[in-house]
Amino acid sequence: MSKRVLAIGGHPDDMEQFAGGTLALLSKSGAEVLIAALTAGECGSHDLSSEEIVKIRRKESENGAKVLGAQFLNIGIIDGSLSYDLETTKKVVKLIREFKPDIIITHPTVDYMTDHAHTGKLVLWAVPESIHPNFPADTKAKALEKMPYVYHTDPQGLIGPDGQIVRVNTIVNITSVIEQKLKAFAAHNSQIGFLEKGKIDAVEKTRRWAFTRGQQVRIDCGEGFYQELLEEYPRKNILLDILDDKVFTL
Repeated sequence: MSKRVLAIGGHPDDMEQFAGGTLALLSKSGAEVLIAALTAGECGSHDLSSEEIVKIRRKESENGAKVLGAQFLNIGIIDGSLSYDLETTKKVVKLIREFKPDIIITHPTVDYMTDHAHTGKLVLWAVPESIHPNFPADTKAKALEKMPYVYHTDPQGLIGPDGQIVRVNTIVNITSVIEQKLKAFAAHNSQIGFLEKGKIDAVEKTRRWAFTRGQQVRIDCGEGFYQELLEEYPRKNILLDILDDKVFTL
């Protein structure tokens, strides 16, 4: 039976940058992959209006997802305004109940940008409530019957609040799909250009992160994840079952 994979990012382009290689491999394995951005990316331009940049970023997101063999959905919260609160949690519960994922990939709960960190925390709030039938969400979709597997991506730059590279418990070998990942990320041309104005080559920076994670397990390119193992979350590393020898556990 094919798996359903839901990648939940704070912004358009996040999941391509942090998990694009793994999503490509999962899609190739036969999984149904949906990339969902909680915000619409209004803050991704200094020159265009909110309406103009949102329209551009939606098209770029659809193109980027297509490169990975995925679908794209935008929840439409205003960029920079993603709150860790009950109303936003209800939106995430709705998303989870309607897609019914076996696997969720999302941000870590600590990152330099609040939208990233809040996304990771919102997923951990929403997942258990997605199972409780009496938790209110604006959908007719039934509550989940079991907890999905949850994986947190690396933070920006792989760096934690102590200034050190964060520890992960899973690294996926994305060597065979690194160019596909970077092509999907580069499809977000407006964001790449926005970052270049700040003298940041986001694509090459992302490639360097893959080299760093790969070096840990003696491969060329890797993506790091921390599988959520709090009580009630599944203990088995399901990525091992799907991607086999492309997965390293630490």
